[in-house]
Amino acid sequence: MTRRAAASAVLAAALIAVAASGMAQDWRGRARVDGWIKDKSGKPIGGATVALSRAKGGGGPTIQANDKGYWAVLGLAGGNWNLDVSAKGYETRKVAVSLSEGSRIPPMEIQLEPAAAPAAGAAAPNQAGAEMKAAVEEGNRLLTEKKYAEARAQYEKALAVIPDNAALLKGIAQTYHGENNRAKAIETLRKVQSLDPGDNDNRMLLASMLLEDGKLDEGQQLLEGLPPGAVKDPAVYMNVGILFMNKNNPAQAQAYFTKAIELDAAQGDAYYYRGLSYLGAKKTAEAKADFKKYLELKPQGEEAKEVREILQTLK
Repeated sequence: MTRRAAASAVLAAALIAVAASGMAQDWRGRARVDGWIKDKSGKPIGGATVALSRAKGGGGPTIQANDKGYWAVLGLAGGNWNLDVSAKGYETRKVAVSLSEGSRIPPMEIQLEPAAAPAAGAAAPNQAGAEMKAAVEEGNRLLTEKKYAEARAQYEKALAVIPDNAALLKGIAQTYHGENNRAKAIETLRKVQSLDPGDNDNRMLLASMLLEDGKLDEGQQLLEGLPPGAVKDPAVYMNVGILFMNKNNPAQAQAYFTKAIELDAAQGDAYYYRGLSYLGAKKTAEAKADFKKYLELKPQGEEAKEVREILQTLK
């Protein structure tokens, strides 16, 4: 990362393209859950789909039961989970379950009701679902082609079927960001934040954009409200530090560069930027130490020539 890297790059990199299965999250752990899917008479429903998502934070796998209606999922994080169980010809059933990584719950037995016949002239549920999926996939394709308005129209078509869907709203926010419509991107990310305060990825994205827009208090409040360990990429803290440098606030900049170094002590660029912030604060000894560390880690780095020149002036 160099000074030419804008904080908006974090948004572009971190905003995951919307997919029908939703936004990926850190949902892996050591818990497991399994069970059987049957009809009212107790007959197994082979090939039924079980979509799992964390109650807070989203994310999770989608699997299919075998021909005997049995399914099992390993490697889940402990906590509350939501299950959407569906099969052709049956009503989708939503089930909540609490999992522990230290103990296993008994196999679940989930019964599905036959689907009601659609009213005359109404689209069948499977048809509506297929149309929604097609809209999302078309939106994703258009987004990769940077046809932002067209992609947004497709996401909004799907959003009409599943209102207030956080994953679709993130896709819409990405289209606004692509058009440099920062106000609408922030407005949309705020809505995602209100719908799912536990979505840490969205919280980081919104915080970065608010900070970049000069809304320092609100942006910092969101960033500092993240749970310990939520930020795993030092680039997040690096970009925030650069924003504070640009706002002539070296003390805050130093704090965030230090956070980046704590995440990755081999992050040479963080030492370079922190050195600059120390230099601006007239902390010469600290600046020299950071510049020397940068050269130790990146002797041929992009900023190495400049750092050597700075060290010469500090002798």
